[in-house]
Amino acid sequence: MSHPNYIMMSMNVYRGLLVIFIFIACSSSEVTDDLVTTDTSYEQIVFTPTTSTSTTSTTSTSTTSTTIASEVEIEPRIQIICEPYDIEDEDYLGFKFIIYNGTSELVVLNIVSWLDSSRADDLFIYEDLPAPNETKELSYWVDPTFTQYEIEMLVMDENDNFVTDYCLWNK
Repeated sequence: MSHPNYIMMSMNVYRGLLVIFIFIACSSSEVTDDLVTTDTSYEQIVFTPTTSTSTTSTTSTSTTSTTIASEVEIEPRIQIICEPYDIEDEDYLGFKFIIYNGTSELVVLNIVSWLDSSRADDLFIYEDLPAPNETKELSYWVDPTFTQYEIEMLVMDENDNFVTDYCLWNK
């Protein structure tokens, strides 16, 4: 036969173990945050979203972190529209060109042209260029009496970044 105090003591031990087990199970779930340091400047833009998820169970916890980073460099660009257009009241052909400026100040636009394989112009333009982060559409006018037009353009910013575009058009 069992002693009544022994049964009460066994019940208290079971209750104590149950409380300890519940306490351990509840304290094992935790939420962790990842510390993400981003270095941003005008040359590099970093987007870093962080997500944390936790799974609550008596045996494991998992954490997931996602990082997306991309570098964006914006430099000047130039594009010659290599199909001229006529002006009704003038005796010229116009070649449109577009300057896409980056984040720096533009310092020069150089236009070199050959008309029927003879060098015609070598222009350096320092004023009226688009400001940083702006775009400008301009035109280059030529004599319409020639049969072949070659145009090369170069644009350079204050950091010595430069780009060129070339056009060869025949009537």
